[in-house]
Amino acid sequence: MEIKFDKFEEQIFLNTVLIENLTDAEFGTGFLIQKRIDDKKVKHLLFSNKHVFWGKRDKDNVLAEKDIRITFHKTETDGSYKLGSTHKLNIHLKRGQIGYYEHPETSVDVACINVSSVYLIIPVGMRSVELEKFIDFNLDSIFAGQRIMFIGYPKGFFDTANFLPVARSGFIASIPSVDFQGKKQLLIDAQVFPGSSGSPVFIKIGHAYKLLGIISEVPVRHLDFLELEVDKAKTTEKKEEGAEKVSIPIQFIGLGMLYKNEIIKIVFDLA
Repeated sequence: MEIKFDKFEEQIFLNTVLIENLTDAEFGTGFLIQKRIDDKKVKHLLFSNKHVFWGKRDKDNVLAEKDIRITFHKTETDGSYKLGSTHKLNIHLKRGQIGYYEHPETSVDVACINVSSVYLIIPVGMRSVELEKFIDFNLDSIFAGQRIMFIGYPKGFFDTANFLPVARSGFIASIPSVDFQGKKQLLIDAQVFPGSSGSPVFIKIGHAYKLLGIISEVPVRHLDFLELEVDKAKTTEKKEEGAEKVSIPIQFIGLGMLYKNEIIKIVFDLA
């Protein structure tokens, strides 16, 4: 089946990519933003969270090295799309290497990689958004309860036959112009799961979609982290080395946290 991807609601399926952290067997979502260098050249930047690139345990480890794999759609020689035709790019990632940029504050979980080189290797069938055109709105013009849409790979689930991500929707759950918990973040009422980290969040203003931010966290009930392990030996009088570790059950509460687009702009300006 041939699809032209001429609607924005279809084009954003080609804006997001699956990012696999092969070192830690973790995965997440990334999306593409183009940065114009001059009249003829642009950079293609892949945005996601630091913890998607480096893993949850090494997010702040400046000495970490990771092997990651990014999957891009390809076009045919005539420029048409053959769904499921992809190119996998493997990258050995080191902190501070050329082409990697992250927010200077350790606690801010946003980063990007320059993936322009892949566009010289294959006919990439991806759609990079022009940041300036997608953030030209004021947060005072939107409101809590307004519908949003985000694209990604929740729990690693997606259309494997066509290699297309999943579109989900929800609502703004905090006042947009107020920094949630004093950070440049916004709460959304949506079913957000691990794997959605790094997903772009769009909102429709008038007749155009705008980039609201990037998903970074999945709040859960009673726990501060998605995964927490306890040592069984600590619950008994006898403590042995190499004691078995168990995962504590968690409950997702139907909320997600995103960084506002101004945080994306800070990293964009560094690239």
